[in-house]
Amino acid sequence: MEKSTAPRHILKKQGARKLLPTVSESDNKATRGRSLLMAGSSEYPGAGVLAAKAALRMGSGYVTLAQKNISVSSLQNPDFLLCDLAKKPWSSLKFDAVLVGPGFGVNEYTASVIRELKRQKVEKVILDADALTVCAEKNLFPLLPTWIATPHVGELARCLKISADQINLDRMAAVKQAQELFQCVVLLKGHGTLVANSQKVYTIATGNSALAKAGTGDVLAGMITALRAQGLSATKAALLGAYIHGATANLWRARKNDLLSMVASDVIEYIPQVVYKLRQGD
Repeated sequence: MEKSTAPRHILKKQGARKLLPTVSESDNKATRGRSLLMAGSSEYPGAGVLAAKAALRMGSGYVTLAQKNISVSSLQNPDFLLCDLAKKPWSSLKFDAVLVGPGFGVNEYTASVIRELKRQKVEKVILDADALTVCAEKNLFPLLPTWIATPHVGELARCLKISADQINLDRMAAVKQAQELFQCVVLLKGHGTLVANSQKVYTIATGNSALAKAGTGDVLAGMITALRAQGLSATKAALLGAYIHGATANLWRARKNDLLSMVASDVIEYIPQVVYKLRQGD
């Protein structure tokens, strides 16, 4: 790839605060948005649970976790709804935003979901993890402009058909190339998170290596879905989700926790504190 010299826009605390969804005494669970998460499977049940809990913490009024032959218990997870996609089609469910991919499986069923979302022109869609691998394998690009894709370096390498090393040499050029291929908002995870739309590339001023754990990407995907369900644009939802996600790791370090020890569930637990501090201007 040709080395990118384009300027990047840095999202800092003041800009992130302006993106926060408003809170009103007249709010109810419907006005806070409905998030549908097609995530997790019998092989990877935790991915869906993490995404669902993160969506709730990020403000979604309703969260539905949907899988084929669902293996998650409603008794152990009473805060979100469950749907078995082997018995009920996703298209029959009410939702404002939908996530597809974390632990969902690289298979024809995942591909059929993405194709149908495109065919129906569903506006608020987030693709992560397995969904992006399926897009690469089944040539499902381009996506809709209002969608969000959240690849890590390995997934983006598969999509762009280049090596991860090439991406790491110039992440800015890689995310711009991805945006041109995907034709939607692209969030490239990893050290120095980048968010690209058709006009600009942004970098996030939060985050550290505490987030280098399995499951933290599932959490981020759930957070972004919740923000999209609450009415934020694709770019704003990606930016704010990434900022808060990174800020949980900063707070973890500030409270004298070692960077080796943070796990995905800790990210979820720190979301309320980060959002409170951000809203109050601390």
